[in-house]
Amino acid sequence: MREEDIPHYLEMWKKTVEVQQHFNDLEWRIRGLAMTVLTFAFGAAAVAAKDGTTVKVYGYPLQLSCLVLILGCVLWGAFYFVDKVWYHQLLVGAVAHGVELEQELKTQLPHAGLTEQIGKSSPQEIRILLWKKELRSTEKLRLFYVIGATALLLAATALQFGSKPVSEPTKAETATSTPAATESSATLTHTPLQPVPTMPAPTGR
Repeated sequence: MREEDIPHYLEMWKKTVEVQQHFNDLEWRIRGLAMTVLTFAFGAAAVAAKDGTTVKVYGYPLQLSCLVLILGCVLWGAFYFVDKVWYHQLLVGAVAHGVELEQELKTQLPHAGLTEQIGKSSPQEIRILLWKKELRSTEKLRLFYVIGATALLLAATALQFGSKPVSEPTKAETATSTPAATESSATLTHTPLQPVPTMPAPTGR
């Protein structure tokens, strides 16, 4: 790279960083909306579980609260698609382009390397007992959505098999629930009418 090309490379690098920030901001907005849907799904499921409402899906009784959480899981997966498959790939491309520009700039500006340094600092090692794994940005994204989907599915399973559906009253229960009304109706039906006494007509003198 020639020295007179440095201003042009710097301008391209600035635009690349702006694009990186743009896609990163979009991804966090998507995750914020996904958390809102997750919270709403749990709240709606709690209300449905309190009422004990059931619906039949192909003849199988399904708790309404469980159905709400399943639909929430579907929406959660849609957010994952938009986040990971759509915008995250664009962010990865913008980061790769920024690294290439910085490699060119280093020939004249040895300390140019912000994008590369962020990439090196991103991995985080997690340990669970004897298991350990280094997570980069893509693995962190997957873990975020896996945790949310697991919570939705576990709650849906618990509500489906742990809740008691509200049974509809049978005909016998309906009949025994209103004995007074039945007896009153029977009394009115079988009670004979009493004759009304008549007054003798006055005679003329």
